[in-house]
Amino acid sequence: MNRIVMLVAVLALARAAAAQGADDYRGGWRTDKGEAHTYEFSIRGNKVRGIYCTYCADATTLAFVDGTLGPNGVTFEVTHVKADGSTAYKDKAVARFYRGNLIVTGTAGSPGGGKFERTLIKDPRGPDPLPVIVSILPKAPPVPAVRINQQGLGAPAPRYIQPGPWKSKLTERDVIGIWLGFGVGAPKQYFIIRRVGDKLRGMVCGTCDNPYTMAALDDFEIEGDTLKFNILHEDWADGELPTFDKHVTAHVGWNEMRCTTAADHQPPPPPRPRPEGFVPGFSLEGPIAIEATAGNVWPEWPPKNTSLPH
Repeated sequence: MNRIVMLVAVLALARAAAAQGADDYRGGWRTDKGEAHTYEFSIRGNKVRGIYCTYCADATTLAFVDGTLGPNGVTFEVTHVKADGSTAYKDKAVARFYRGNLIVTGTAGSPGGGKFERTLIKDPRGPDPLPVIVSILPKAPPVPAVRINQQGLGAPAPRYIQPGPWKSKLTERDVIGIWLGFGVGAPKQYFIIRRVGDKLRGMVCGTCDNPYTMAALDDFEIEGDTLKFNILHEDWADGELPTFDKHVTAHVGWNEMRCTTAADHQPPPPPRPRPEGFVPGFSLEGPIAIEATAGNVWPEWPPKNTSLPH
């Protein structure tokens, strides 16, 4: 009888494991006590990439995830990089989804590093509210849009005036660093771009202790005066789908990065008259040196009152 009970339990666990898919793992996870650790996984097929950080507003802690998704979870490496983009060391780890949490076990490659096990959670606050409907994973009712008008009720949008000439020949030096946008205070967003080997990679975070507000940045290309990269949305996004790549096209000049975005699953906007001075997109200001953000930490983890109320 005991053997039958054990067999039933094993089969139940096997079915539960088999039922797990990419949506169980994708997106952002953080520890809820003790040391600060945050992982964010982007999954396409069985290919996994993403980011790792401790206090993510401290860009010196940003490292990069590469791995594969298999029946036993996500097997991956975390590459920690020096200021010049060369590899400082690598962690090796496995992430397994268990009862709504993510259990990450592995070996740290840092000097004196050893084995570790970390329990991570999905942030219970969900993503910060935006002026548009936001969808999330795990699947839940969408986060409703909030009304935001920083100029006062009924005030017209100001005319956009380009700050100066865009740089005609962009280099990595023009874009590496931290770019800030979308207001001030906790909701402002950090776009962090680092050199990783012979590539550029990065992350964006809004409230930088909430993994729902994060996404990896990848697939960077520089051609003449144009920078292109993808925002890898995984477990939250503006619109009806939480998982897709948002394509960014940008120009840089006078400490401003002017960006426009497009997504594969969304049709282009219909043509319409544009008032004089209208330029589509949004702007980021920077770059701030990576090292200048060192020390952006909270005295407690997880911190309190860092996100907009829902």
